[in-house]
Amino acid sequence: MKIHLIIYFFIFYLSSLFSAPAFTNVTANNQQDILPVPEIIIVGRQAVTPDLISMDPYFYFTDQDEPHFSKPLADKRAWTKKSFGGLPLKDKNLWVQVDFTLGQQTAKSLGILIMMVASFDVYWDGKLLGSNGIVGNSRESEQAGQIEFGLQLNKEQISEGKHTLSLKVSTHHNNSQNAIGSFYIFSGYYPQIIQHSSKSAMLPLAMSGALLLLATYCLFLYFGVIKNVCYLLFSGLCFATLVLFVLESWRGIWGYTYDWHIPRLQLIYLMTSLISILLTSFFTFFFTLSNFQRYATLTVNVLLQLSIFVIVSGYDFPSLLLILVGLVTSLFPCVYAIRQKQKNARPMLVAIMFFIMPLTMNVRLYMEQYFFISFVTLMGVMLYSLSQTMKMKQRQLMQSQINASRLELELVKRNLQPHFILNTLTAVEEWIEESPAMAVKFIDALADEFRLMAKISSLSLVPIKDEIEMCNTHLNLMQYRSNTKFQLRTNSLPYAYLLPPGILLTLLENALSHNCYQSTSVVFTLDQAIDNKLCTLVFTAPVNVRQTENKAISVGLGTKYIEARLQESFVDHWSFSTEQNSTYLQVTLQFPLICQKVV
Repeated sequence: MKIHLIIYFFIFYLSSLFSAPAFTNVTANNQQDILPVPEIIIVGRQAVTPDLISMDPYFYFTDQDEPHFSKPLADKRAWTKKSFGGLPLKDKNLWVQVDFTLGQQTAKSLGILIMMVASFDVYWDGKLLGSNGIVGNSRESEQAGQIEFGLQLNKEQISEGKHTLSLKVSTHHNNSQNAIGSFYIFSGYYPQIIQHSSKSAMLPLAMSGALLLLATYCLFLYFGVIKNVCYLLFSGLCFATLVLFVLESWRGIWGYTYDWHIPRLQLIYLMTSLISILLTSFFTFFFTLSNFQRYATLTVNVLLQLSIFVIVSGYDFPSLLLILVGLVTSLFPCVYAIRQKQKNARPMLVAIMFFIMPLTMNVRLYMEQYFFISFVTLMGVMLYSLSQTMKMKQRQLMQSQINASRLELELVKRNLQPHFILNTLTAVEEWIEESPAMAVKFIDALADEFRLMAKISSLSLVPIKDEIEMCNTHLNLMQYRSNTKFQLRTNSLPYAYLLPPGILLTLLENALSHNCYQSTSVVFTLDQAIDNKLCTLVFTAPVNVRQTENKAISVGLGTKYIEARLQESFVDHWSFSTEQNSTYLQVTLQFPLICQKVV
C-alpha cells in the first residue's frame, strides 16, 4: 500500500511539469501603458468597477447598413432590443450598439473584452478603435476574427458620462444551421479583463499532467498487473477528462478564429457524453452487480443522453445535463452496494452527492466555478477506493497462493503415501514373476504419470489437452491395479484454453477413491462449453459407493485445492458446485476463458 501512495504522490508532484504557463492569447488593439489598479467585481458576464463603469444589460441590433450607425443614436426604436447571451446570425451584416456610463476615473487602464462568433469593426463614440478580422459581405470577402478581442481605451475616451460602443458585424463563416451565436462583453480594468479566460483555464490545466500520468499508470496496471476492468475504465475517464480540460482551455489559452467555435463545442459535447458513460460504467463494474443490473444502468444512461440530444438545443446546457445523467445513473450502483454492505459504497455515494450539490446553488456558474473542484474530489475518492481494492485483492491473492502451495504439497504427499508405494511395488513384484511384459507396461505407465506431473505441477495455468492427457495416463495406470477399464470421454472444442493444473485430476482421483467400481468398464465424462468468454466444465462420475458408506461423497482436501487454484488464477471470477444422487456425481466449474492458439 505504501508504494502505491508514493506513486500517487509522485504523479501529482510531476503534474506541475506539465502545467501550462500563465499567459493570455486575447487579441488586443490600441494598448496603452498599464497602471496598477484595484480589483474589479465580476457580475455574471459583466466585469464592473464600483462607481466607475456601468453597462446596459442589453444591446440593440439591426440588419440595416448605414454609415452613421457607427455613431451613437438617440433613437433606436427601429432596432431590435435583446439581452446578452446570443446574437441572431443572418446572411446580412449587422450593426450592434451598447451604451456605457463612466464615472470619475482614477486610472487610465480601462478596457473592453468582446466575445462574439463574428468578425467586426469596433467604434467608440463613432471613432474606429480596431478590427477583429475583416468584415465582408460574403464568406469569400470576410476574414474570420478571433473569438475573443480586447481593446484598451485611452485617456480621452474614458471621460465621465455616457458612451456608445458600435460594432459592424459579419458572420458568414458560421454554420448555416446555427441561428444564434454567443455574444458577451466584459468591461473593466484592462489588465484583468484580458486575462479572465486564461486565469479560469489555469486550474484545470494544472491538473492535466496528473491526469495524463494517472491514466497511463492505470493502463499499465490493467495490461501488466491486474486484469480488472475498473482500472481500464478509470484510465479512460482520466484520458477523456484531460481532453475535455484541453478543449475547455483552448479558448482562453491558445485562442482561435470564430469559425472553429462550433466544432470546438461539438467536441466538448462528445467528450462530455463519453465521460458520462465512463463514469457510470466505472461504478457499475466497481461494485458487484448482476449483468442485467449493470447493462440496464448503462442503457438508461444512453437513452437519457439520446433524449437530451433530441430535445435540448445548444451545447453548454446540454453538456451540463450529460454530466448530470452520468452522476444520477451512478447513484443506483452506489445505493445498491450500500444495501448489500459492499465496501467503499458510502464514500462513493457522498462524493457523487458532493458533485451534484453545487447545482442547487447556481446552475449558470456551475461549469465555470464548481465543476473542476467537484470533479477532482470525486476522482480522488474513486482513486482511493481503487487503491483499497488493490490492497485487498493483493492480500487475497497472496493468501490463495500460500494455500495453493500448501495444498499442492499435501496432494503430492497423498499420492506418494507409503501404502501407495508399497502396493505399487508389490504389484510390480508379482507381475515380474508371473508376467514380465505386464510389469514393464505398468512401470512405463507409472513413469508417464510422474513425468507429466513434473511437467505441469509448477505451472500456474496449463492447456486443457495436457490436463486431459494427465487424467488418461492416471486412468491407464489404475486399470492395471483394478482390472477395470476406465475411460474419460470429452466433447472436442474448436479452440484450446487454459486452466489451473491438477483440477481435473483431483476430481478424477476423488471419484476413484470414494467409489468401489466392480464392473469391467467405467466411463467418466467431461462436457465443455464456451459462452460469452466463459468456460464451463461439467465432470460426471458414476456413483458406486461401498455399502458401509451411506453418506454423500466429500471432496475434502481436493475441494480446497481446487478452490485455492481457481482463486489464485481467476480471483473472484469463478464458480464451483457439486450435485450428487444415487447414480452419479456431477461437478460444474466455470471460469474466464483464456485461449491459447493451437500450434
